Amino acid sequence: MDEILREILRNNQYFEEVNPDRYIPEFLGLIVNGVVIYHVNWIDIVEKEIVFMHKDIQTHPIASLLLENLNSMMIITNEGIKEVL
Repeated sequence: MDEILREILRNNQYFEEVNPDRYIPEFLGLIVNGVVIYHVNWIDIVEKEIVFMHKDIQTHPIASLLLENLNSMMIITNEGIKEVL
């Protein structure tokens, strides 16, 4: 799942790849498994987990999820909600 997610984020117009484990969303609002997560400055994929980080809170993530439990991800853009996964 981690390689599939990396490929999806790498090819998505709303994400910039910093390295194979870190992606920066163009907009700060994401909807993950139906839960809204705001102020996401970057996403890390570590081992079998996706970690949502904020620039002012670098000691721990604002949210994290095991990749096996990731069912959907959407991004809140200026044009509305767009499906990522």
